[in-house]
Formats: sequence, C-alpha cells, structure tokens
Amino acid sequence: MLTEAQWALLAPLLEGCRPRGKTQPHDLKRTVDAILWRHWHDTNWRAVPAQYGPWWMAAQTFIRWSRLGVWGQLLTRLEQSFVEAGLQVPGIDHDEFAYGGARKKELQDSELQVRQIANMLLSVQPQAAVA
Repeated sequence: MLTEAQWALLAPLLEGCRPRGKTQPHDLKRTVDAILWRHWHDTNWRAVPAQYGPWWMAAQTFIRWSRLGVWGQLLTRLEQSFVEAGLQVPGIDHDEFAYGGARKKELQDSELQVRQIANMLLSVQPQAAVA
C-alpha cells in the first residue's frame, strides 16, 4: 500500500512515538501497511491480504498502539510535518466511515486517526493506488 516516498515520510515520525519490542523493524512496514489497508477498506482484520503478513499481528499491533496513544501522536507529528512542508492537511468525512465494531472509545478514536493518517499519506502521491 505505501510507496517508498510515503514510507520515507512516515518511518521517522513513527520511530519517535512507537513502543520498542514486539514488532521487529524488518516487519514494521508490512505491519503498518496491513493496518492502513484494513482501515482504509473499512473491513475486518481477517480480510487483510496475506501479502501484508498475519492479520492477527496487525490487529494486535493496532490495539496495543491504540492503548498507548501511538496513533494520536503519529497523526499529530504527520500533521505538523505537512504544515512545515507547506502541504494542505486533507480531512476525512467522519460520517463516511463506520466504527467497525470497536467497542471501546480509545479504539474508535484510533480507527479515525489511522484513517486520517492513511488519507494524508495517499495525498502525498495521488497517483498511487490502494492495493
């Protein structure tokens, strides 16, 4: 899902706010791709294509990072980098997306934050299609 240019923008921001340990650095891009893919397509975790690795790894990472506030921090950092680069921060229509069955407020907020992150990254290279 993420192009090299999009990953180059996201990776340094992610390194500053993600917890260390569980997700190996070599699997990080693939796991983040899976999380973004799932939220952009507004589907369940089991629908994540196998090319993005095990769906359960992406789901566990998403939930763990939600509890730690990583998605909110990442969104804030990404918005700041857009502003500093003179790029317009694209918005999302919150009514367009369902909450996907998230029962807890922190997960609902994180789902919207991840969708906003995906939307912003897609605006970096509009010609890049979502796989």
